This record gives sequence, structure tokens and C-alpha cells, in this order.
Amino acid sequence: MKIAFQIPRLSLLWILASLVVIVLPQIFRLPWWVTGLAILCVVWRLAIFSGRAAYPAKSVRASLVLIAIVLTAWEYAGVGIGLDAAISVLVLSAFFKALEMRDKRDIAIVICLSYVLIMADFIYSQTILTSVHALVAMMISTGALISVSRDNAHNTLSQNARLSVRIVLQAIPVTIVLFILVPRIAPLWTMPQPSPSSTTGVSDEMSPGDISSLGRSTELAFRVSFDGDAPSHEKLYWRGLVLDDFDGRSWTRRRNSFAFARRMANEPVELKAVTEGSSISYDVILEPTQQNWLYAMSLADFDSTDIYRDSNFSLYLRNSITQRYRYKMRSFLQYQAEIELSDYWRRVNLALPEQDANVLSHSFAQELRANTSSDRDYINSVLSNFREQEFYYTLSPGLLGRASIDEFLFSSREGFCEHYASSFVYLMRAAGIPSRVVVGYQGGEYNPYEDYTMVYQYNAHAWAEVWLEGEGWIRVDPTAAVAPERINLGVEAFFASQPELLEDTGFSMLRFRDNAWINSLRLRLDALDYAWNRWVVSYDEDLQLSFLEGLFGESVQKKLVWILVGSTSLVFGLLAFIVLRGGVKDRHDRATRLYLGISDNLRQYGLARERGEGPRDYAERIALARPDLAVSMRELTELYMQLNYRDPEQEAMTREVLMKQLTSKARSIRLLVATGLEGFLVRVTQR
Repeated sequence: MKIAFQIPRLSLLWILASLVVIVLPQIFRLPWWVTGLAILCVVWRLAIFSGRAAYPAKSVRASLVLIAIVLTAWEYAGVGIGLDAAISVLVLSAFFKALEMRDKRDIAIVICLSYVLIMADFIYSQTILTSVHALVAMMISTGALISVSRDNAHNTLSQNARLSVRIVLQAIPVTIVLFILVPRIAPLWTMPQPSPSSTTGVSDEMSPGDISSLGRSTELAFRVSFDGDAPSHEKLYWRGLVLDDFDGRSWTRRRNSFAFARRMANEPVELKAVTEGSSISYDVILEPTQQNWLYAMSLADFDSTDIYRDSNFSLYLRNSITQRYRYKMRSFLQYQAEIELSDYWRRVNLALPEQDANVLSHSFAQELRANTSSDRDYINSVLSNFREQEFYYTLSPGLLGRASIDEFLFSSREGFCEHYASSFVYLMRAAGIPSRVVVGYQGGEYNPYEDYTMVYQYNAHAWAEVWLEGEGWIRVDPTAAVAPERINLGVEAFFASQPELLEDTGFSMLRFRDNAWINSLRLRLDALDYAWNRWVVSYDEDLQLSFLEGLFGESVQKKLVWILVGSTSLVFGLLAFIVLRGGVKDRHDRATRLYLGISDNLRQYGLARERGEGPRDYAERIALARPDLAVSMRELTELYMQLNYRDPEQEAMTREVLMKQLTSKARSIRLLVATGLEGFLVRVTQR
């Protein structure tokens, strides 16, 4: 009859604790019903252990699985079965298996699923906190594995915890070496991207009030590290998208420019631009946006095959940015782009709504253009109008109606950057000058601890580009005419006295940026996070090669191959040596030899220890076959187990005393075997 394995209480708590700790950060990503089923499984499992509930029957288990399948299909019906659905199924599998586990095989499966879930969390986030959480979860899962493998005498919370921490910490140096040296190669398959939650940052549509709402957010947009000195603040224009189409209220990106970018991704063509002077190189780490456009200073150039641009010089990535993305750029601040404008793009960048409600603005533009001698003079006249009239730059502009341009220019005269950029481009087009709206970011906060610039969502900005004969596209920022401090000093300095800037910060440390100590702590923490993303998360083939060249010289690839071959040969050579020598000898090897020696003494009488037979089982078999050896054999067995299976941290003096007792007991058993066993066997035969 097979005796069922009883899971020790401490082992069960280790296993459930590991599952709960692992899944805890994913609660906000998982559907609510997944969390509910997981809690149900934990409570039910504890009730089973306490005797208040029975194991779920086959029909109940089948029902739970069916419910999970139906809910998963319903939850992800709109987005399809992707990574989120797979993680949900994996989480439920782990908790369902924990609910029904009865033997060590089931426990091993649950612990293996725990390790897989730890790795799965890195798909969504690779921050320092995620890594620390993974380290803690790894220790708890390893503690669960140790707890199941030990007997009750060694199965204590403190012992398991110490051993688990020691094992995981010992693995860290090996992990670091492998991380640095193992070649970074492209994966053989691609991981499906997590389903987009909500887009963040600048979008491809701009209406009055859109960017001013971003101006209230202190979320990080991206970080930039320049190879040399950073340009001055007023030159930090991070160009994103070009908005060509205007319906009287909203500006949108023209779709055929994006289609052109798709064609260029496969068949790149040279764009018409003339650069002057030297370029500036910089490194960008972009936060997840769930979109695929990038930000760079004009005019940007790149070497990556994953990046392409459209006919308006906007940059795109092949896939949506669901995780932090690092890319390198070089920009020419002095350039001439599209000196010759095609007829098609001239029509696009002069177009106004067919049913235009902005009658006053259109008449104003034509009248002003008639009184100026050139397009350049007309641009200056419009900017002078912004400067001289009572226009205000504010984060809380009023609502505008259908004739948004007229209402802004002649009524409210209060707006954020999108109001000024929109009205300026409208006035340009109304006067026959090709123009367009550009959205992106302007400025940034310098972090001296790692020498980089932090660009936040409140740095979101809109400006204009106008096309002039013989000059091509040039940038004109009407915001600089109304609020020059916004461009020269930054949005933080301009709105320092207005509480609206920090309205959406929550508990952000930016609220206390006026406090020198807290602000210094904030910058240091961000610098730590930046270094982690730059040197760990973004550790790709190029960075690895650059880092190793600094250590081993230019021919690092050949040296790295020899290092890997040599280290691999050394490891396998040591393993082969250990195997050929009969395995690893533990520190109680003397006790093992004495114990096995007794078994060899009894072998000739048919009482040798059988393969896989435990010490106590062997002692009981000897006691049945030879009662006069029962006491001595049991005492020998207990001494041996105390030496080999007790706390490895016990004092050396205690082990020495036990070793002397074991040696003495082994001698007495040998004596009994030599003098008394043959007579015992003779008496048994005579019967």
C-alpha cells in the first residue's frame, strides 16, 4: 500500500508565499478575475491543510479550468491571444497546481512555474525595483525547494532562509560574469509585445488644450546624454511629428507621409537636405509610449536599421514602444531642408478648411500680407503682433468654439503653445506661405550626477515650420515671441509661481524641487535609474564590444572566444575529474566510510544495505534479522544521522564527540559480528 506524501506545514507556507510574492507586482496588469481565482486557490489550499476542506474533485478541477478558459477568451477577445493572455494562463496554472498538489512531483512543478513567472515579469519591466523583487522572489522560491527537500529535523524557517539567501547570493557573481561575457546575439524568435494599455506623451492629433494638459504632468518622457557639451536650453527642440491637415479646430498627421515612411523602411531614398557644420551626437532612452515615433533634434541622422523616417523628417520605429527604448542619433543644427518644394506638398501645406469659420483671421492675414514686402517681413509682422498685443501664455486657457483661431486671436488671447502654433500656421497659410505644425518637446532638466538631460511631459511643445524660397523649411516658434522665458529658461522657471504645473504630480518629488536636499536626492535616484537602463537594460552587442575593448584591447572578439572556450573546457574538465574520482566527498566522509564499512561486514551474511535503502529502514531490517544487534545498530544509525543530516552549523566540538561515539559503536558492532553472528546462524540452522 502506497503511503501518501504529507506536505509539511512550513513547506506549504513557503510555496504559497513564493507564489503570492511573485504575482504581487502583476496584480494591476492581470484581470480582476485572475486575482480572484488565485486568492480562492490560496484560501482553499490552507483550508485543505487545516482539515476544513477536501481536495477538489475531478469535476471541480475541470470546472475551474473551463471557467478560466472562457474568461480568458472573453477578456482578450478584442486584442487576441497574446502575451497578456499567456501570462494570465501561466499564473492560473501555478495556483491551480498548488491547489491540487499532493506529492513531491506536484511541488516540483509548482516551483518550476514560480521560476518561470519570475522571468516573465521582466517582459513588462526591467527597472531596479523589478530586479530586486525578482531577487527576493528567487530566494523565497529556493527556500520552498529547500524546505521540501529537507526532513523535519532540519526544516526550520531560519535554516531554510539562511541557506536560500546563501545559494542565491553565491549565484550572483557567476550571473554577472556570464552577463558581461556571453555574446549578445539576436534571439532565434521574437517575444510578442504586451498589449498596449494607454498611450502617453505627444499624439498625432492636436486640438486646443491638448498640450496644455500634458504641461501639468511631471512624468518622464525620455533622457538624453550628449557625447560632448549639451546645446543651450533654447536650442533643445526635440522634434516629433509633423501635423499637416487642419479641419478648422484640430491638426492631424497626414497619413500618406506615414505610408511613404513605410516604403522608405524597405527602400530608403535620399531626402533633399543640405547640412552645414559639424553634427552633435547623443544617446536617447525613451520611456514607453505605446506609439512608434521617436524624438530627435533637427536635422537627425542615424545608423540603425530599425529606424526610418517619412517625407517630413519624422522618425519612426518598426514596432510600438512598449518598453524603454535606447537609440543613438546625430543632428545637424544648421541645415537647409527641401529647398525645392514639390507641387503636392505645396498644396498640402497651404490647405485650409473648405468651410472656414475663421473669417476674421483670414482677412487679417491678407491685409497684413498686403502691407509687407516679403514673406520674411510678413512672418516678423505676425510675431510682432503677438509681442505687442496683450497675449498671455497660460496653462489654463479658456475653451474655444468652432472658430477657434478667431476666438483666440481676437477674443481670449490666452493660450498655451498649441494655440500660438496653430494660429501662426493658419495666418501663414492664409497669406500663401507653406507652413505646418510640429509637435514634440522643448528644453529639459540637466542632471549633473550622470551628465544627462531629463525631458518631462510638461516639456511638451508645439511650434511651426514655414517654407521660404531659397531657404527651405525653417523653424519659427511663436511662443518665443509671447513668452521668451519659456524657451530660454524652461517651462519650470516660467510657471514656477503657478500651481497648475504640478497639478498632476501626485506624490512626485518634483513638488519639493525647491528643497535643496530633497531635490539632490531626487536627481541622484534618477541618475541611478538612468545608469541602470544605460549599462544593464540597454547592454547590447555594441555596448558589450565597446566595454570589452576597454578591458582586453581591440581584438576583443577573438580573445573573448578563447576566454569562453578556455573557461568552458576548465569547467567540464573539473566536472569530469570529480566524476572519475567518484563524486564529491562531503565533510562527514569519515562517518560515511565507517557506516558503509558495517554494511560491508554484514554483506557476507546476506544483510548488506540495499540500493536506495534509508539508514533507519536498514537498521530496522537488521533488528528483525538479528535481535541481539538491534540496540547497537539503532544507536549507530542515530549517531550517523546526527553527523550527516543535522544542522551543518553545529559546533566542531559537538561533531568531534559524535565522531568518537560513532567510531566506538562501529568497533563494537564489528566485534559482535565477528564473534556472535556465526554462532547465531548455526543455532538458526539447527532448528
